[in-house]
Amino acid sequence: MSVVMLYGDGLAEPVTLDGSPDAGVGILRGLEGWLGTPGSKVDLTERREGDGAHDVAESELLYSARTVTIQYRLLAQSWDGRERMLAMQDALRALLGREVTVRVIDGDRDHMCRGYVDSIDVAETAQNVNWQTMTGQVVVVCPRPQILSWDAHLLQLTCNEQGVAGVGLCYGPRLATYWEGEPNNSVSVLVTDTNAGTSGLHYPLSYFEFTETDNMTAGVLHNTGSAPAFPQFLVHGPLEHGIKLSFPGTGLTLEYGEPVGDVPVLLDARTRRASIDGADCSAGLRSRGFPTVPPHGDLRVELMTMGRGYVDCSAHDTYM
Repeated sequence: MSVVMLYGDGLAEPVTLDGSPDAGVGILRGLEGWLGTPGSKVDLTERREGDGAHDVAESELLYSARTVTIQYRLLAQSWDGRERMLAMQDALRALLGREVTVRVIDGDRDHMCRGYVDSIDVAETAQNVNWQTMTGQVVVVCPRPQILSWDAHLLQLTCNEQGVAGVGLCYGPRLATYWEGEPNNSVSVLVTDTNAGTSGLHYPLSYFEFTETDNMTAGVLHNTGSAPAFPQFLVHGPLEHGIKLSFPGTGLTLEYGEPVGDVPVLLDARTRRASIDGADCSAGLRSRGFPTVPPHGDLRVELMTMGRGYVDCSAHDTYM
């Protein structure tokens, strides 16, 4: 039988409802809306001539939010167990007004879905002094209908610091500079009072060689689920010129062009946003090639940035 655990953001302990014969105070009576699919959002246009409706493109096959109904019974178990029963009901009410994670453990399967508590319905029955019970249900609405694996596939990529200065070229938008001092022993001075040189060479010239041996600059994210997975990339500095990720085989590139310091930058493929500590900073995105990990497939990720930072990549097995 399943075990359902409800985690509320900011709460120390989850509320556990057990469907096994070993259940204690909190008993799981039923679980609806978990294994099924939410309603589709497809609008069909009937053919004026001929049978049926016009074909629907795969990109238009979208689904509504998922509603999960968790039916439970709280059992006092003994003459002095009523306080424990009421304490668990209070713990359920504490989930109101918070982001909630519904975790369902069923055999070897361990999955979750995030949402909010829409309602809690309760009915109390006093059979006798020793066996007072309270039955009810918790309705959780999950705006994101996908069910995710509890454990994520993790990958950490480290920027390559290997480089040899002075033997190559670097093109790109740059302000004008000039050098002072002796040849081969000079400093580059930035010109800030003119827009000249915004599309020329950047001095000093540098050449970099990317390798996958000294540092791990490439790796693979997996998705054993049946729906596309949306990976996240948490970028840690220091990275003076931001970060650039490529995804071979997809034609996509994801680039954030602003400096990354002590506070990491989150690049989220589902929202297609960049954020720092929850604040949107998507204006710093130079390339918005957010990828997905195909169902029963893999996504190769390559880190194309020099520096001393690193990127934590994650993706969950995803199901609809």
